[in-house]
Amino acid sequence: MNLQQIEYLLALDKYRNFSTAAEKTYITQPALTIQIKNLERELGIEIFDRNKKPIIPTEIGKEIIDHARILFRNTQKLKDIVAEFKADISGELKIGIIPTVAPYIVPKFVNTFMKKYPNVNLIFSEVISEDILTKLKDGNLDAGILVTPFPMQDTIVYPLYYEKFYAYVSKEHSSSSKKSITTSELELQDLWLLEEGNCFRNQIINICTKGIEYNKFGKFKYESLSIDSLMKIVDNSKGITVIPEFAKELLSKQKKQMVKPFSDYQPIREVSLVIERTFLKRTLIEKLHDVIKNSVPPKMLIADGELVNTVI
Repeated sequence: MNLQQIEYLLALDKYRNFSTAAEKTYITQPALTIQIKNLERELGIEIFDRNKKPIIPTEIGKEIIDHARILFRNTQKLKDIVAEFKADISGELKIGIIPTVAPYIVPKFVNTFMKKYPNVNLIFSEVISEDILTKLKDGNLDAGILVTPFPMQDTIVYPLYYEKFYAYVSKEHSSSSKKSITTSELELQDLWLLEEGNCFRNQIINICTKGIEYNKFGKFKYESLSIDSLMKIVDNSKGITVIPEFAKELLSKQKKQMVKPFSDYQPIREVSLVIERTFLKRTLIEKLHDVIKNSVPPKMLIADGELVNTVI
């Protein structure tokens, strides 16, 4: 058994097709097939059931693949140990970022980071918080950018910035003429929320503190991961949504008139960079942390308000 065979094994498990797995690992299909057969012969078992279309792992094959994934991930850490020792700012970072943060913060820092560290390959994917934590634990992500505090264990949290919440009020709404509103004026039956499972949605419900009565206008219900989509709905309805500070800054002068601060208290969210405690590319993560913080207005580096819980 060798590392090359393990790589082929994991590729075949991922794609469940010999041709695709061979293409993705840059060898011919016959060569991949031989390598998998040699591995099975050495172990004395069948790892894949080839009678299924697509192929699937056998019961013992599932266990072999799980252990192979851990072994392969640990071998990759050897390179990270050496890079960390050399303070080598290079390599790949796979980062999960929640959709309510991604469009506002990534454009602010990514060009600066890539110019400063051209040998680093940043790979971003928009993922909800729960999936980020799962993928961090499984090793499918190196880091996450999400809202904290959040129930998590064995992680290191690097706070990035603190962002205020604002109400975005339709011109047809009864509160549209006010300069500010209270959080008690956020009636859930008038409030447009993101889809379930999104921590931003949970924070808004916690601001309302009136329980969940999610009864949109009539029978119409719209689930979205996009704050921009909710603002467009509010533009053409009598409703309200809640937006983060960075979203407010991107609005036109006319649309900013629809934004109302809260007068009773200032809800905020903490956005952080999170890694597993065992993650080795600490120097690289710290460089990313510094670049992101330097891209944020100084006033947002201080928690000037009350943190809203992400859990209902």
